[in-house]
Amino acid sequence: MGSVTKGTTRSYCFKKVVLLTLLGVALWLSSTYKLSDFTQTLRSTLRSEPRIPRYAFATILTGGNDHDYPEVNEPYFEAARLLNFQILHNPRTQTHIDGVPFLVLVTPDVPSKHRDMLTREGATVIPIENISHDWSCPEWKRWHDKLVRLNLWRLEDYDKIIFFNADTILFNQIDDLFRYSGTATRATSNPTRNMPSQYMIAGTHDSWTEWALTSFPDQDFYDGENYMDKGFFVLRPSKALFEYYMEILSGWGEFESEYPEQDLLNYAHRLDGPMPWQQLGPGWNAQSATKVEYENGLRSIRHKWWLQMGDDFVGKKVGMAMGQMKAYLNH
Repeated sequence: MGSVTKGTTRSYCFKKVVLLTLLGVALWLSSTYKLSDFTQTLRSTLRSEPRIPRYAFATILTGGNDHDYPEVNEPYFEAARLLNFQILHNPRTQTHIDGVPFLVLVTPDVPSKHRDMLTREGATVIPIENISHDWSCPEWKRWHDKLVRLNLWRLEDYDKIIFFNADTILFNQIDDLFRYSGTATRATSNPTRNMPSQYMIAGTHDSWTEWALTSFPDQDFYDGENYMDKGFFVLRPSKALFEYYMEILSGWGEFESEYPEQDLLNYAHRLDGPMPWQQLGPGWNAQSATKVEYENGLRSIRHKWWLQMGDDFVGKKVGMAMGQMKAYLNH
C-alpha cells in the first residue's frame, strides 16, 4: 500500500512541475511577443503548408445520343454507369486517391431517373446548360450538344480533371495520369485577349481524324501528328480560358470546322500557338486495340460497348467489364 502511495505522490509532483514549466513558458512568450505577432506567425505557417490538389474524373451525358441507336436500350446512359463503376468500384480500375469524384455533367434533356440512378451509384451529377450565343451559323443546331463540354473549364473547384467520352472503357487504373509530367501546368507564351497566364491541356492524337482531314492553308493543326482527340484529355479548369473559347466562337470563321468542339480546342491549343496542347503519348487511351496492346498495359479504350470489336480478345474484355458492373449492382 505504501509503494502505491509513493508512486502516486511522485506522479503528482511530476505533473505539477510540468504544468508550472508550461505556465512559465507561456508567460515568457506573452511578455516577449505581442498577440498580433503570434497570430501573424501562425497564419504564415498555415499559408506555407502545401495545399492538397483537388482532382476529378469527368464525363458528359446528353439526352439525345441514345436516339442514334434505337435498337439498344439507353446505350450511352449504360456506358456512363459502366465508367462510374470502373472508376469508383472495380478493384482493378478504381481510383486509389481518396476523395476523387467521378463527375457526370448532364444536359437539361437527361431524365431525372437517370440522374438519380447515377447519384445512387456514387457519381457526382452536375447539371449544365447548353452553350448559347448569338451566332448566325446554319450549323449551330447540330453543334448544340457538341460544345457543352466547354463547361468543364468552368469547374474551378478542381485543379485537374481527367475527361473521358462516356463510351470509354478502362482496362487498368489510371490515377498516375494526375501526376504525370505531361499534365503539369505551363505558362502561356505572350498571352493575348482573354488567355490566362497559365494553362494545362494534354491529350492523345486523334489518328482517325488526322488520316481523314484535309489540310488547310495556314492551319497546320489539321495536319497529321498535330490533332488532339476530344474524347480523352486532361485539363486545368479556368474561367478565363472558357471566356477565351467563347471569344473565338463569337468571331467564328477564324478556322474551318468539321468537328466544332474538337476543332475549337485544336485551334486554341495548336502546337505553334501560345498555348500548345501536350501529348500524353501511347498507352493511356486508344480508339481501337489489339490483344498485344492490351497485354502491354493499355489503360483505356474508346468503344461503344454494344458494338462488336474487330479484335475478339479485346471484345471479350469489354463484355467482361459490362458483366462485372451488372454483377456488382445486382449483388
